[in-house]
Amino acid sequence: MTSEKPKILLTGATGYIGGSILSHLLKSESPALQDTTIKCLVRGTDRVAELNTAYGRRVDPVLFKDLDETDRMIEIASQHDIIINATLGYHPASAAALVEGLAKRQQATGKDVFMIHTSGTSNLADQPITKAYTESDPERVFDDSKDDIYGYEKMRNEQQPYGQRTSELGVIDAGLEKGVKTLVIMSPTIYGVGTGEFNKSSIQVPAYVKATIANGQAVVVGEGKGVWDNVDVEDLAELYTLCLLNILEKHGEDLPFGKKGIIFSENGRHTWKELAQGVADAAYAASKIKSKDVKSVSLEEGAKVLTGGDQLLVELGFSSNSRTKGVVGRKLGWKPKKGPEAWEASFSDEVKAAIEKETK
Repeated sequence: MTSEKPKILLTGATGYIGGSILSHLLKSESPALQDTTIKCLVRGTDRVAELNTAYGRRVDPVLFKDLDETDRMIEIASQHDIIINATLGYHPASAAALVEGLAKRQQATGKDVFMIHTSGTSNLADQPITKAYTESDPERVFDDSKDDIYGYEKMRNEQQPYGQRTSELGVIDAGLEKGVKTLVIMSPTIYGVGTGEFNKSSIQVPAYVKATIANGQAVVVGEGKGVWDNVDVEDLAELYTLCLLNILEKHGEDLPFGKKGIIFSENGRHTWKELAQGVADAAYAASKIKSKDVKSVSLEEGAKVLTGGDQLLVELGFSSNSRTKGVVGRKLGWKPKKGPEAWEASFSDEVKAAIEKETK
């Protein structure tokens, strides 16, 4: 890159992951990020004001209507060299629009452009309840340094389209076609209190907490034997920061892109029964339920209480097996700090957060 600082755009700055990434980037002591202004796509003038108040000139909020406003997203993306896409991973059109905008930037400047896209390991999960996909090995561990993750996802999506997977594959394919360098960070269960200014809670653990309190008992779909990985949100934000810094300082020479550019962020492992039991123990200790017992429920019932009825999402993202090995990030220098103790403490943190919401 030239002496002129690359222009960086972050989507999802008011969300859990994006907000944590933003605060982490702004706290970085790296010279490459010092005095850098990060543009953020934001919905709502009130949020623009709050970001300005919180971060001053370090953040430049750009107002837009919503993710369906793709022409506007293309226009904004075309003014940037690097995009960190940390918004809703189940919206293929908006992700494609960002790649399109970056391609226009590349055509105008003749310089490389980059997109770091957020995805999740439910893309790789088996389907132990419906058996809709029977060829997967529940004990398989996907390795981002040597496995053909892209090819596996392509095969799976041809058999059964899944929104998050469709979005991710669309980003990669569009990037290859249009000359945009894409890197996907595919995360497992994310936990911990977010460090952004707005949403501080993740999806999976809070969903179990909400269902437990609402129904008076913790639940798990099936026997809860499925195994997943987990990562603390602050550790995850550090991985995004390292990837961005490698692009800024070394033109991304240590990063894989395109079909090989899918990396993992695991730093722990759990079963769904262990997660549900952890939530039950925390909710019981807070006097929100009367029993620590975890109730086994059907996929249909679990979908109703956990997501409002999305059975595919619950099978892939709340009851399956999905194990990964993040080699690439660690070679880059990623050293996650939060382990089993932080994971177990997160249940009490989420129960406390749920109680606070009730009292507001």
